[in-house]
Amino acid sequence: MLEGRLDRFGLLPRVLAGQVAALISVGALAVSWKLQYGVDPADPVVRSFSAHWIYLDAVIAVAFSGGFGLRRWWLAVQCALPIAAWQALRFDLPPWIFLIAFVILFAVYSNASAERVPLYLTNRTTWAALGEVLVGEMEGRDFTGRRPVFFDLGSGVGGTLAYLAGSRPEWDVVGVETAPGPYVVGWLRALPHANAQVRFVSLWDTDLSGADVVYAFLSPAPMDRLLEKARREMRPGALFVSNSFWSPDAPWDGEIEVDDARKTRLFFIRL
Repeated sequence: MLEGRLDRFGLLPRVLAGQVAALISVGALAVSWKLQYGVDPADPVVRSFSAHWIYLDAVIAVAFSGGFGLRRWWLAVQCALPIAAWQALRFDLPPWIFLIAFVILFAVYSNASAERVPLYLTNRTTWAALGEVLVGEMEGRDFTGRRPVFFDLGSGVGGTLAYLAGSRPEWDVVGVETAPGPYVVGWLRALPHANAQVRFVSLWDTDLSGADVVYAFLSPAPMDRLLEKARREMRPGALFVSNSFWSPDAPWDGEIEVDDARKTRLFFIRL
């Protein structure tokens, strides 16, 4: 329940809050050390134990981050960040390395805070399962006089689109993505396919009325709003499919269990 309330702050603010809280805590301990023992934490003798301060900062960052509702893999990142920063300072790395790292992180995760959706990649086994869904739609519905359309909301690096465009040439496949890095990769992967396109636009600004199948692999945070949007905009008989996540208060028509290592479940509803 706490994690649900914290979700509204977004991912990046909670990541930063965990690190800042740890830094303040370690700083307070260092000041207490000086006041109690009369030893300056910056003294060369004490600085020889600087690694202990860094490791303590990493542990505290993990503790705060867990309390802020970050997932397990983010806890590992939070633990590694202060240690990596300390090592970088020790080795006197050139400033352009940090600039490149920032640009890469911004290109991949710049939309995560606002949209509360991290970069999840659909695996190859799930691509094939989605392909079978499209085959079933072709057999079960009448598309006379038009081409059916598949939307991937948050298409990432375009793996799903490229696969479906190649294996289901009778479909038009459209991806939407707002993270600059994944968008460029997805756009390049779509270029060889005449029936594929990737749009640099938010899923919330995407009109779903022309879609016959809409697929999303996002996070729990936007699912209530996204299902409402799908019901409001998608044409009668269209299919909405979500990988792994669904609204806890909304029913679904069925699910597909994918035979992969993570036991992926595809939830779907017929509009």
